[in-house]
Amino acid sequence: MTDDNYFEQGLRLLEAGDFDEAVAMFDSAIKLGLGDLAEIYLCRGEALASLNRWDEALKSINAALEIEPYLAAAYYERGLLRVQQGEPDLAINDYTMAVHIEPEFEEAYFSRALAYEARKRYAEAEADLTQTLRLNPNALAAYEARGRVRAAQFKYDEAIADLSAYLRSGGGRQYDNHSETQGYLLVLRAQRLLLRLIPRRRRG
Repeated sequence: MTDDNYFEQGLRLLEAGDFDEAVAMFDSAIKLGLGDLAEIYLCRGEALASLNRWDEALKSINAALEIEPYLAAAYYERGLLRVQQGEPDLAINDYTMAVHIEPEFEEAYFSRALAYEARKRYAEAEADLTQTLRLNPNALAAYEARGRVRAAQFKYDEAIADLSAYLRSGGGRQYDNHSETQGYLLVLRAQRLLLRLIPRRRRG
């Protein structure tokens, strides 16, 4: 079996969810030392991450970046790892590198938005979610997330519009949170009404 065959077999196993065997195939490809080693290390890192072997996955992705420092997908995958390790600020740095290298990297904008949200940097999260939707208007999860971060900024009209669009498009059923989102919408409408009533009470 050639290095390409090891790598291709590893990819098939990775897609099939057989992560242990995928790692073994990627290890064999690396030992041969031929082919796109950066890509092999990256895919190996993905497989290791799927096995919750975070430290080994990080080392593998770092090896990919040592070989190819402008591999946007490697920064993105490392960002995902950083989130799993409870390091959202480092994740933001990695996602930023990914979109710097590939400005149309939709998934990196979305993931960076979630990391921003975790740090309560809501305006930046909103901007990234808007960019995600510009790149892919069918990214339903981005509507739901943007509704949350807009609500956190007291932008109730815009938040309600986003969450309503999410439900109308079937996002609640796709992500199994339809009832939860409907309940959240009721809360936001009540908060919006209260916000509108407060100035009237003061005038009275």
